[in-house]
Parts: sequence; C-alpha cells; structure tokens
Amino acid sequence: MHENVRRRTTDIFCMKYFVTAAILLAPLFSMSQLFDEMLQSFNTKPILTAKISTRNSFITNSFMRMRDVGVGLNFDNVTKVGLGYNWLATDVIRPLELTDQEVQNNEGELKMRYLTAFIEYTFLKKKRYNFSIPVQVGIGRAFFRYQTISGNNQNTKPVTVAFYEPAFTAEYTGIKYIGIGLGAGYRLMLLGSQKLDDNYNAPVYLFKFKVYFGDIINDVHN
Repeated sequence: MHENVRRRTTDIFCMKYFVTAAILLAPLFSMSQLFDEMLQSFNTKPILTAKISTRNSFITNSFMRMRDVGVGLNFDNVTKVGLGYNWLATDVIRPLELTDQEVQNNEGELKMRYLTAFIEYTFLKKKRYNFSIPVQVGIGRAFFRYQTISGNNQNTKPVTVAFYEPAFTAEYTGIKYIGIGLGAGYRLMLLGSQKLDDNYNAPVYLFKFKVYFGDIINDVHN
C-alpha cells in the first residue's frame, strides 16, 4: 500500500513539472494557430523523413533506455506523421515471483517492444534550428525472461502494453540533411502496468538523429 502511495506521489510530482512547462510554453502559440498551420501544411506535397532516437527514463527505481526507428511524411517542415518501432535497449532486472514455477534469484529481465504512430508539430523554425512538439501513441508487448532453478531460460506470458508520450524537442541542423535534437517529455502507460506490477509513468529525456531524405532527393533531381 505504501509503495502504491509513493508511486502516485511521484507521478503527481513529475506531471506537475511537465504541466508547468506546457503552461509556460503555451503563450508561444495558440491552439487555433496550431491547428491552422497543421491543416495548411497537409495541402503541400509531403517528402520522406526518417528518424532514430533514444529515450531515457525509469521504471519505478530502475533506469531504462528505449530506442526507436521511424519513417514518415514531412509536410512543409511543419507537420510530420509516421510509424515507428520501439524496443527496450537496457537490461532491466525486476523482482519476479511465479505461483507455478520456481524462479532463480526471484528476478527476471524485462523485455518490451511496441509499434507507435507519431505526429510532430514544428512551431518555431529558424535556418539552423527548430522547436517541435512530438506526440506518439504506442501498443505492443512486454514479458519477463527468467531462469528456472535448473538453469533453463523461460518467458512469462506476454502482456499487452500501450503508451502515450508527449514531449518538447529542440533540433539543430548544422550539417545538411542531418538533424540532431534533444528534448524532454512524459510517458503515460495506458495498458499493462497492473499486470506488470511496476510504475511505468515517468519523465522521458530524448536524444534524436534525423535524416531529411526528401531534401536529398530534391537536390539530386535538381
């Protein structure tokens, strides 16, 4: 019970910081302006974009690092939409007890991967840098890999997980066709936290690497 109270307190504390940041950024643009620019951008011819990013976060008191790759369409460098694949890139060892199986050291290694749909709105653009609000929603599976007393590797039954991850990022394009960015956001677990018995709601710190294939193709054709 005390652990659940601590989890809720941590969630509320982290969300306060994220909401505060959103409020401070709100004067930079209005909602009507946001939707108007996004809708207008969809009238332009899209170009291909691809990204690789790393997101650092926590599961309860354990550090975790997610990696993802994604491809999508870039509409006038204002709105980007696409699909991505995400996977857990660090060894996250968590306590594990099973009623029908003895688990070596009573611990298992978390395995998690999921597909995402993302949309990114760039609200400030300069020659060498831009500021964006990316949002992604993902669904996939998670399970624990553990060793039995006899030393055999086994997997628990997969659990369906779903996430909602809004963020704020800054990107620098010092090298042509290449964008490098940093950002921060928050991960909300929509499905799976109770079955996995851990707290997955946490701040997220991003590093991303982006290739502007559309610009490369345009320059080649010209």
